[in-house]
Amino acid sequence: MTPENQNSTPSLAQWLARIQQLHPQEIDLGLGRVKTVADRLLINKPAPVVITVAGTNGKGSNVATLDAIFRAEGLRVGSYTSPHLMHYNERVCLQGIPVSDQALIAAFEKIEVARQEISLSYFEFGTLAALLIFQQSALDVAVLEVGMGGRLDAVNIIDADIVVVSGIDLDHQEWLGDTREAIAREKAGVFRAGVPVVCGESQPPQSLLDAAAVLNCPVYMPGGQYRWATDDTTLTGSYWHWQGVCLAEGTRVALTLSKLNIPRLALTNVASALQAAALSGLLAKAVSDPQGWQKRLNETLLSLQLAGRQQWMAIPGSRHKVMVDVAHNPQSARALGERLQQERAVRAAEGRVPACNIRMVVAMMADKDHQGFYLGLEKQVDFWYIADFDLARCLPSASLADKWQQLAASTGTEIDIQVFNSVVQAFDCAHEQSSEHDIIVVCGSFITVSEVMAALSGC
Repeated sequence: MTPENQNSTPSLAQWLARIQQLHPQEIDLGLGRVKTVADRLLINKPAPVVITVAGTNGKGSNVATLDAIFRAEGLRVGSYTSPHLMHYNERVCLQGIPVSDQALIAAFEKIEVARQEISLSYFEFGTLAALLIFQQSALDVAVLEVGMGGRLDAVNIIDADIVVVSGIDLDHQEWLGDTREAIAREKAGVFRAGVPVVCGESQPPQSLLDAAAVLNCPVYMPGGQYRWATDDTTLTGSYWHWQGVCLAEGTRVALTLSKLNIPRLALTNVASALQAAALSGLLAKAVSDPQGWQKRLNETLLSLQLAGRQQWMAIPGSRHKVMVDVAHNPQSARALGERLQQERAVRAAEGRVPACNIRMVVAMMADKDHQGFYLGLEKQVDFWYIADFDLARCLPSASLADKWQQLAASTGTEIDIQVFNSVVQAFDCAHEQSSEHDIIVVCGSFITVSEVMAALSGC
């Protein structure tokens, strides 16, 4: 059965529209349905080495770094991420390139036949499609990003050889719990007995460490089993340095890297991805030919980028640029706030401008920690442009503005807020009201960022 009829060939857009409506719940965690269909499709391990990336923030940066490092070594890599920014195909990449509509349609057709009476969620359908494509692509490495949590996420039907856990913060509390300890326990559900776990945090929740101990998983943490630092204390130095453990020919050896180029992604995520890659057993040249390998790594670091993560974009016909960032929870808001503080400091040090206004365009989902997000940014933002987008889960702009007005009043601070019915309207107003020295930022969700990116690119 096809989404339209037996005589037509549905497009990818038609398939996506159908699977979006197929399951009664948008989010329905559990492995029973997806595992049954995976077994019918004979889906098993999609590559000799599988790295699963879990966490609240920084997952995408870890995946992008792992993908780039392995491809630089001539390995064949598949990466699965979510959500996407502009096109669904971004979720499933081979050699860093999104797969074709035809590849996804072919996978969806096989899943549709195999699922029979079983209803699958949008994410489950997409995860099975990615695994099918990877299994047929003769990969050396598959890097799989967990969608939500870990224990009951569809990605968890695959056993990982290495697990990365990036930053853990409050997000999706309705499904994962309302404390870091509870959320970490859910994320630890992707652990397997004896499999190495690389943490992005130096002090992860104890529940994460307890879960690793029960399964005898070796844990690698920054400041302990691996270390990194810049050549100054501002995180904006010319180089950074890394020390960790590399698996070469079955033996774990110390690896020290000096004078690494600083990438455009957060170093904490690049450092944890580097440790995971080093444990894969696929970077033997890092030990046998350290000079040549570090040269390739440095070239890789210079080219590292990830759309929608503290990314500067040009505004057509304007001298302005805009920073887009998919930050949508307190931890990512704090990281964005720190970046904006650094940007102001750099501009001041260079004598470009004595000061600049930061104009923030925001639209958020209703289930996020709006207070924590605001508190992570309030000290850096001068003008707020609050919007919403056409999705049932989006918090109306007036409601978000009211929340932040109340927060500002409770702390005795003034806040400048304008409310809009669309993200693009809010962005246009921020742009119109900006001086050439101001910083325009768009954040709050993937959808907020994607709507501005689409407008800037003319899509």
